Amino acid sequence: MNIEKLTRHLKEFTLNEIEMIAECNCKTELEQLLNEGKIILEKGLYKYQGEKPWLEFIVCTKQTISCQVIAFDSAIEYFLENYVKNNCKFNTYRRYRGILKHHICPFFKKKKLNDITCDDIQEYYYFCKDRNLPPKVLKNTLALLNQMIKYFQNLGINNRICNFQVRRLSNKTNFTLDRIIFEV
Repeated sequence: MNIEKLTRHLKEFTLNEIEMIAECNCKTELEQLLNEGKIILEKGLYKYQGEKPWLEFIVCTKQTISCQVIAFDSAIEYFLENYVKNNCKFNTYRRYRGILKHHICPFFKKKKLNDITCDDIQEYYYFCKDRNLPPKVLKNTLALLNQMIKYFQNLGINNRICNFQVRRLSNKTNFTLDRIIFEV
């Protein structure tokens, strides 16, 4: 069996999982892929890296807003009008607007966008858990909040003190705080 092709398909896996799927001892092949840099071992999980695509050129543009301190309500409106409307379908725009207005804004409405920290994200997670949001809705809400914060960071409006990722759910019924990765 082609172990590299299997690792490319699985993306993340443990040694036991891949051996069970391949029905053979894969340790030597995995070590070879580790040495070649095609996979990495992180916290007991193998992750497929693959080959980095070759970039011939890259075009970067930055929009700027004169105001560096922005209220959270204003940030939502700007994000919806300038990013979501231009890059998403109408139904996606409506869904994002609903999530931002009904799930995210009640918690952050008194904050400035620059004041949001990773501690606030953890508090927001518990706020959502207390409101009994389903795991998928909670994951999607945190992912949208992350997308909005990253958008303003890329514009240069927001500082980079709040960096986090929301992991893909492996078990759709389990979503806990350890699924959020805070970058230092």
